[in-house]
Amino acid sequence: MKIRFLIIYFFIFLFFLKSSLFCIDKIRWKAQTIYTTEEVEAPFKRVVEKLKIISDKKINIRYYTSNSIVPNNEIWAGVKSGNLDVAFSSPSANSLKQPSLFIFSGIPFGPELTEFRVWMAYGGGQKIKDRIYKNNGLHAIDCMVIPPETGGWFKKKINNTKDLKNINMRIFGYGSKIMQHFGVTPKSISGMDITNEFKKGHIDAAEFSLPKWDLFVGINQYAKYSYFPGWIQPSTFSEMVINKNKWDSISESTQTLIETVCESNLIWSNTYYNSIQPEAMEELKKQGTIFMNWKDSDLKQFKQVWIKIAEDESRKDPMFAEVYQSYKKFRKKYAIWGSRAYLR
Repeated sequence: MKIRFLIIYFFIFLFFLKSSLFCIDKIRWKAQTIYTTEEVEAPFKRVVEKLKIISDKKINIRYYTSNSIVPNNEIWAGVKSGNLDVAFSSPSANSLKQPSLFIFSGIPFGPELTEFRVWMAYGGGQKIKDRIYKNNGLHAIDCMVIPPETGGWFKKKINNTKDLKNINMRIFGYGSKIMQHFGVTPKSISGMDITNEFKKGHIDAAEFSLPKWDLFVGINQYAKYSYFPGWIQPSTFSEMVINKNKWDSISESTQTLIETVCESNLIWSNTYYNSIQPEAMEELKKQGTIFMNWKDSDLKQFKQVWIKIAEDESRKDPMFAEVYQSYKKFRKKYAIWGSRAYLR
């Protein structure tokens, strides 16, 4: 009797599994990434493959490399117009037009994965982001996260913030504005050109990415002091951006499947990228890198400048103000739990 019951249960399970697949739409979409390195592309290629497998080949996304269909700086326009159906991108890709988008990607002293997701899902962040993207003819799903980048590589030891004066540094985003306050001259340089700029003597320091990728680029050959923690971008989020009309045209089951794969990919990317840093740091140490910690007094100064920059930005940009106030209000409330619950 028990065996018969299990057999019946098994066939019922197969029936419902098969039925659920019938609800999945047949999709043929074109997607382009803005990323140029295999390590950063890997999570998005994984999303494409997982969607194909789980949907029993009903969801097929043709993956195109950076700049191949539309220029990266027009990636939103490409998806909105329908030249692309999907972009694997970063909110910061359109931040020159909408600075508030940096907050959804990675900002100084920002939250790590768990706190960010709590803000997005339960603190109002997702509702604001959805509205911004809807107004641009888009729908976006967080789909990948990079853990803390290093806090900067320097040719000489930095004893305090006064030592930053007159340093030429490769650095982007709001981190560059903070460093500029302390006398640093920010330089906009692509990742693969960093070593050449060190060779030419054009820069004295650089902030790029995770230790693994800093090692790959070879920054350690020119700057031996690597500073932690990575306060400039404690987490960096990327997303799957979908044409809004295309998103609205598919069934709820298909939408849920895509969302679930992206949620899984957030965990996978965080796990994977964390896993490959210890070995990279060991190799950097063998090659002569000296790991340094920013002093608490330095971090306090950096944070104070960031708060002032964010407040100035809020006065200039109503959308930045709305996103930042939501983010700030949530973090203040969350701190009663987040600052106490976990070992430090």
